[in-house]
Amino acid sequence: MPQYCLAILCYALTAMAPFAHASSLRVAVASNFVPVLEALAKDVPPPDEITVISGATGALSNQILMGAPFDVLLAADKERPTRLAHLRQLKAPICYAQGHLVLMGAQALSDLEAGGRIAIANPSTAPYGRAGEEVLQRAKVPSLQVIQGNNAQQAYQFKASGNVNFALVPASLAEGIVIPSDWYSPIQQFAVSVRNAGHINHQSAEAFLLWLSSEQVQSRLSQYGYSRCQHDS
Repeated sequence: MPQYCLAILCYALTAMAPFAHASSLRVAVASNFVPVLEALAKDVPPPDEITVISGATGALSNQILMGAPFDVLLAADKERPTRLAHLRQLKAPICYAQGHLVLMGAQALSDLEAGGRIAIANPSTAPYGRAGEEVLQRAKVPSLQVIQGNNAQQAYQFKASGNVNFALVPASLAEGIVIPSDWYSPIQQFAVSVRNAGHINHQSAEAFLLWLSSEQVQSRLSQYGYSRCQHDS
């Protein structure tokens, strides 16, 4: 599993480069989608230089509201990109993927009844954590000790390092038991250009979103544990 820079480090690096060329697009990405964007990056249209900032959706959204110099937000929910668009008078967000949740460390969902430690992302800032919390409420296993990661990637790392028995993580990050879709609210992932018309990176950000919603990308989502968005989203 490749290592991704921490959001705070990436933010510091981009903040020190205010004169970056317009072809350098700063994309804030919910941690679940980073491996996918990395795999697809070679097909990104010009500008082909992308700086990826990874983190939980809520944390990235808050950084943008506080002035972080990001051009695009790829969130793991609809709520935060919509709020950003309203506050900043931006174009409406687009839905680019529907996520799915898997259980690591088990052969069947019934294995949770044995108890132990289970990792999920922080429900307050990570939509996959909120979905994981819904699954645990449905499972009703009081002997499970819940360990929260800052984001979905950290929840995965807790299990990969052997610190927990189980983990509820995005299907894009690991193989595992697929959680029934009716056990949690749909995870519709939305993206928004953070730049208004007139900004040097506005057109590049819009072009990136067009590429993200193109058939070229959408037809490959299932390879990485996602589905296309539902039409009513």
